[in-house]
Amino acid sequence: MISLKNVSKIYANKTRALQNVDLEIGAGEFVFLVGKSGAGKSTLIKLLYREETASRGVVMVNKFNLVRLRNYQIPAYRRKIGVIFQDFKLLPDKSVFENVAFAQQVIGKPRRERTANTNKMLSLVGLAAKAGVFPGELSGGEQQRVCVARAMVNNPMLLIADEPTGNLDETTAWDIMKLLYELNRLGTTVVMATHAMHIVRRMKRRVIRVEGGRITGEQPEVNL
Repeated sequence: MISLKNVSKIYANKTRALQNVDLEIGAGEFVFLVGKSGAGKSTLIKLLYREETASRGVVMVNKFNLVRLRNYQIPAYRRKIGVIFQDFKLLPDKSVFENVAFAQQVIGKPRRERTANTNKMLSLVGLAAKAGVFPGELSGGEQQRVCVARAMVNNPMLLIADEPTGNLDETTAWDIMKLLYELNRLGTTVVMATHAMHIVRRMKRRVIRVEGGRITGEQPEVNL
């Protein structure tokens, strides 16, 4: 599913964010990326959803070579993945329903299909009763649930989560993790960057440690 070979990322200001990273993640895995702020986790995540491009090396996701991907090809790639951010990035002038439906509209799904898929996802994340509410009227946990629904509504092969529980209280954070676990159980590959080591320890999934732009350790998956 994911293959990084000898990957380095050097920004324009000469900051070396990643150095000679080799990483393999199989289809259907749930993987945590852990490490201190500035270790390189977010850069690695950005390479995977093609916000950034590697300075050197090969980044493959499924059959997409992300280093050689042309700008006009990026939308087609992103249709295959879902992304969840710590700061939500919801459209404030659209309702909960419209935020989730919009992710399908941009790839041309018919209205009837968009409606059915959106209703299904909102039921899954427990927000069917708030379909007509706007993001500003929701709690942080509810907004993150909308993000999960939006990320999953197109049935992505890969779900990328960058600190998705960082702004949430512990109970709400666990609610989000239960959703991600269930989506992974249904077959979606999940890669999640986090500082929340209590979640990592409890989830008992594969852990990859990033320090100074390098992968410095790994803990194999332990079945729940």
